[in-house]
Amino acid sequence: MASNSICRFLLLAALLVSVFASAAATSGGEYCYPSMGLPSHPLDGCREYVAQQTCGARILGAPSAPIETLMYRCCLEFSQIQQHCRCQALRYLMGSRPERSSLMNLPGCPIEPQRDFARILPTPRQCNLVTDYNTRYCLEMDKFM
Repeated sequence: MASNSICRFLLLAALLVSVFASAAATSGGEYCYPSMGLPSHPLDGCREYVAQQTCGARILGAPSAPIETLMYRCCLEFSQIQQHCRCQALRYLMGSRPERSSLMNLPGCPIEPQRDFARILPTPRQCNLVTDYNTRYCLEMDKFM
């Protein structure tokens, strides 16, 4: 009789372990929101690179760095985001409206051209990163958050 209750206990324990493991795998892998699958400010380090490439502008207060260094930092940050969240991170960088963008509206460097350039960050000529769609670009970038 004791062995029967031990078997039930072990089966219940195995069931609970598999349920918790399944829940942990799902919760960490599907969400793409700041602080839940994404950093709190996704691709914030790409702002300087995008501004430099778009307008030759430097973000005020940022130390001057060669364009190659800025690109490397941006692509490194981008590569550390889970593949299935990369397009959402790009959407957060670009913002649903210019006032919600992480990009900076600099004198002589409006946000719209920066948004246009940011769209190509995953492409082979930039960071060359596979995104949620198993491609090196993000579909439907006209639809934001």
